[in-house]
Amino acid sequence: MIEKKIKILQIGFSSNPGGVENLVYSYFKHIDKNKFEFDFLDMYGDGIAYANEIEKLGGRIFSIENYKRHPLKACIKLKDLLNKERYDIVHVHMQSAANLMPIIIPYLHREEVVIAHSHSSSTPKGMLRKLLNSLNVKLLRKLKVEKWACGATAGIWMWGDKFDKENIIPNAIEAGLFEYDEKVRNKIRKQCGILPNERVIGFVGRFGDEKNTFFLIDVLKELLRKQDNYKLLTVGGNGLYDEFVKKIKQEHLEDKYYSAGIQLSTKEWYQAMDAFLLPSFFEGFPVVGVEAQAAGLKCFFSNNISKEIDISGTNYFLPIEKASIDAQIWAEEINNIISSENRKILLNQKYDIKYAINILQKKYYHILENRGLYHVEKH
Repeated sequence: MIEKKIKILQIGFSSNPGGVENLVYSYFKHIDKNKFEFDFLDMYGDGIAYANEIEKLGGRIFSIENYKRHPLKACIKLKDLLNKERYDIVHVHMQSAANLMPIIIPYLHREEVVIAHSHSSSTPKGMLRKLLNSLNVKLLRKLKVEKWACGATAGIWMWGDKFDKENIIPNAIEAGLFEYDEKVRNKIRKQCGILPNERVIGFVGRFGDEKNTFFLIDVLKELLRKQDNYKLLTVGGNGLYDEFVKKIKQEHLEDKYYSAGIQLSTKEWYQAMDAFLLPSFFEGFPVVGVEAQAAGLKCFFSNNISKEIDISGTNYFLPIEKASIDAQIWAEEINNIISSENRKILLNQKYDIKYAINILQKKYYHILENRGLYHVEKH
């Protein structure tokens, strides 16, 4: 039997409450805290999302030197932390293999099991990052680390064709929080100045290059050519957000656009929407797609996103290669389909955090047992 809690250091959090941050925070809220202890690493010294909430739940947050500015000091600080805390597992959430420091330091420390968890499916932008990723991924595949992913596409991209799909950890959500609620819908729409007869297309996420957010403006323009009662609602910021707002103004679409900005809790904002759009150039397994489906929304994804995300079987995958032409295709599909009716969608239970937390806990136990570090009679 296990005589002590399993100590796990979570690495890969930023200050932006994005997909990875939402996911790990949800898992932390529901993990059995009598058996597991989560700590979180702030790698850049500018804080992490959900810091207050994490600390209220008993989580600890440790900061090291900003790795980009002081790589040697950051490595020393991380090694000191590992020596002091004696973790059982270091769980590293990765968008690419461009920076292997969070993997290599605990790997060389040789006291913790290291999990490398892929959350993306495409090479990052920038020549240096592309080069580092292509070199590092070859090394990473050879290391004796646990090779996890958020979905099959992200797994194969990071780990190759022999990726073991048993190592997929669902990007689960608190499904009940996102269920369609007419009262919440009316409240949020009133707050945004959205009229009852207006149709709202929505986006939730960071305005990064990979999200292809300017395509949303193209789609909005095409929709307004069909009917003048469309509005765009976005939740999120950072990245290209300022340029996006500037483009909205250049196109004289201010009265057709509402920005909710960065929100720690997004569940109410989905209620105001009639359709959810994610025209990304690439994604791993987008948590926002799961949330939107739980809210009963028709979702329109770019055909670059894995069809694994089509949990409800009611979504659409459309092209984005030729922006002006493809925006017309999106607008045609959206205009024909969206409705505020029939918002009840049943998600596969593995994407509900109440079920998925058991998968994660068993995986943690399993990897420790396989390394001979624990013997567990009952999970």
